[in-house]
Parts: sequence; C-alpha cells; structure tokens
Amino acid sequence: MTSPALLEGRLHPITPWRRAWAVACGAILLFFRDLEGWYHAAQSLPWWASALAAGAVSLCGGAYGYASWRATSYRLTGDALHYRSGLLFQRKQRFELAHIQAADIRRPLIGRFLGVCTLRLSVSGESSDLAYLGTAPCEVLLSALRGRMTANLPPGVPDHGAMPPSRDGEEALLTVKPRTLAVSLLLDVRTMLEAAVLLGAGIVPFLWWGEALALVSVAGVLGPVWHMTVSRWPRWHGWTLTAGTGGYRADFGLFGTQHQTFRHQRTQAVILEQPLLWRRRDWVRIQLVTAGYRGSQMIAPVATRGEAEALIAGLWGPDAVTVLRSFRPAPARARWVTPFSRALSFSHSAAHVSTWEGMFLRNIVHLSPTGRIQHVVTVQGPWQRRLGLASVELNLAGGPPLIAGHRDAAEAAGIATAMRVHAIADPEAASPLVSAPGATGPGTG
Repeated sequence: MTSPALLEGRLHPITPWRRAWAVACGAILLFFRDLEGWYHAAQSLPWWASALAAGAVSLCGGAYGYASWRATSYRLTGDALHYRSGLLFQRKQRFELAHIQAADIRRPLIGRFLGVCTLRLSVSGESSDLAYLGTAPCEVLLSALRGRMTANLPPGVPDHGAMPPSRDGEEALLTVKPRTLAVSLLLDVRTMLEAAVLLGAGIVPFLWWGEALALVSVAGVLGPVWHMTVSRWPRWHGWTLTAGTGGYRADFGLFGTQHQTFRHQRTQAVILEQPLLWRRRDWVRIQLVTAGYRGSQMIAPVATRGEAEALIAGLWGPDAVTVLRSFRPAPARARWVTPFSRALSFSHSAAHVSTWEGMFLRNIVHLSPTGRIQHVVTVQGPWQRRLGLASVELNLAGGPPLIAGHRDAAEAAGIATAMRVHAIADPEAASPLVSAPGATGPGTG
C-alpha cells in the first residue's frame, strides 16, 4: 500500500536546460567543422526553408524539455522521499528518512540570480542532488524533510537529526573573518609546497625542451593548483557556524553559497589540524568524522584553540577537553622504530580517547568517545617485539582509525583491554549533549 504524500511537487522548469550548454557547444562545433559546406547548403535553400528547419529543431527541443520536466517529480511520505526522473529511461529513487545523514542547500552563483538552488541529500557517504528547485519550494521541502527525520527517531532519543533553517538574528558560535581566512591560507606551508611542486612539474617540460608548446603541460596543473590555493578564499568566505537542536550548521561561500549541517548523533570523532606557521597564533582547523563517510568534513577552516575546545565541550562535555589537553608520549626506545617517536602521544579516560601526531609541517589531534569505537586491533611487528613495543588501532564507523603508535607492550595491552571494556560497558557514554555551547569567542581574528 502506497503511503500518503505529505508534500509533492516538481523541479523548477529551468531544470531540463541545465545541460543545454553542452548540446549547444556540440552543435556549434559540428557547424564550424564544415562551415563552408553548411554555407553552400544554406545558399541552395530559400530563406523560409532555413527558418522552418530552425523553428522545427527549436520546437522539438522545447517539447522534449517540457516532457522531461513533466516526467520529473518528488514526493515526501512519512518514511521516505521519492524522486522520479527520466523520460525515455525512467529512474526512481527512494531515500529512506532514517538513513539520510544530512540535507543541505547549495546556491550556485547563476542560480542565485535565477532564484533556484540544489537540495543535496547525503546517504551512506554518497550524495544525491535534486537540481533545480525554486528557492521557496526548496526551503519548504527541507523543513518538512527535517521535520519527518525528527519524527522518525525512536522514542526517548533526543532530537539529533533536525537542524532548523537559520533565523535572522541567530547568534553565531564561530565566524571566520575574511582577513583571518586569507592569512591562514597564506600560512599553510604544506598546501603551498604541494601547489608549488605541481606547478613546477608543469613548468619542467618547457624548461627542458624550450618549446612554447610544452607550456601546455602547465595548463594541466593550473586547475589543481587553483583549487588548492586561490579558490579556497571565495569558497570558504564568510564561514559562519551556528548551533541548532542536535547539530551545527555552517553557512559559507562568496559567489555560490552553501549550507551544510553536522549532526551530533552521527559524529564519530573530532580532528584538530594545525599547520606549522599557525602554532604561533594558536589556530587550528576543525574537522568532524561522520558515520558513513570515508574521510572527514570540515566544520571550521580556521579557529582559535579556545573556540575549538568550546565546541568540543558543547559536543561531548568537559571530560573531552581534559583528555584533549593531556598526552603521554611514546617511550624513548620507540626512536629505534621511527624517527618521529617524539611526535606520537596518546591519552584516554573512561569516556574519551585522543591521539596526537606532531609532524614537522602539521600537528594532528584526533579525539573520539570510547563509545564510538567498533573494532580494536593490536599490532606488533618483529622489531617492535624485540623492543617490547606494540601499536593499538581503534577503528570507528567512519574516517581514519585512532592509532596509539609504538607504546610499551604492557601499556598497549592495557589500552586495548580498557577500550574494549569502555566501549561495551558504556556505549552511551559518548551521547552528545542536547544543549549547544553557550559562550565562545567573538570570532577568529
């Protein structure tokens, strides 16, 4: 039996034409490939025949676009969002509300002028777009979608799924100023070195052969270099983080605006990343590891350590901040296994666990509740066995594992046992707080 529709509609009428530029480019290319032949063909026909042919092509294209738009629709029921598309090859998608990890709005630059936007749904680490929707219908669908996601939570579970749309006058937890963002990008040495290496690899063929045609190799690396450096500033411009019921909401973008939500219920770990030249200013980049995602999601491109600790305290409580600040380095004999033994530290309590890797160009701190640990692995190589060392890997539902590297063998065994006990005995110890952090700094800068 089909569930009754709570909300249904169609995409914006401009949707079928979003890829029309590709068809137009193909037609222009075909035309210019045999320009003289097309010219003679047009001369041999009367003007009214050419106009009739152009009108027929336009009419067929318009009819196909209209039929394609009519064949595309969405329908929200009590347990799923249904999306139907395709004219010749029909495609039906069903997004279970219980499996949707995030629902966000993206407004590209041209779409802002046309009054359209994209609704992005994240399910099991994959993203699907409903493009394009009118601005008002998209906000209505997003509100209804998040409302149903909240209603489908099991009884007694706090609301960790719904994030209300931003309201005028809502206090921001963290705001990244444009000047601060620009300075932080310039001080990110590792990214700049990677971009310089790519650019150098593109210039080497020109320097080797001395031919201008070899500069074509530079064009192949300009895109990645641009994406790694200059494009980050307009992409992350105006980054504002606000707190809602059960999650955070990030709004950012200079030309194309984006709205991204982070749900507390699915947060597995927090990663604080600090490049070399950020240490004097005590800045960090905050990332969240979310269940179902292979990597991490950035929640703030740059923030002070105080702001980061305030967010962590609001997410998991003061014990998480205590564990974050206390580290025990690896034993001195670990230097015979790795030259970076002094850059490895580990700390844990009954509720949280943290690792620290202090590499030369970048410090990385990894913090997670013990209740999020799903798999504990103890690794001991032959050289570690001879030195009485071992490593412990703590695997989560998403993202990279936490590694207590090159610890004393007895300590590693104790860590593995403690993590198994804490994860099994108190799996809810890491339940996120319903209340959002009330006071943070006024913003980076």
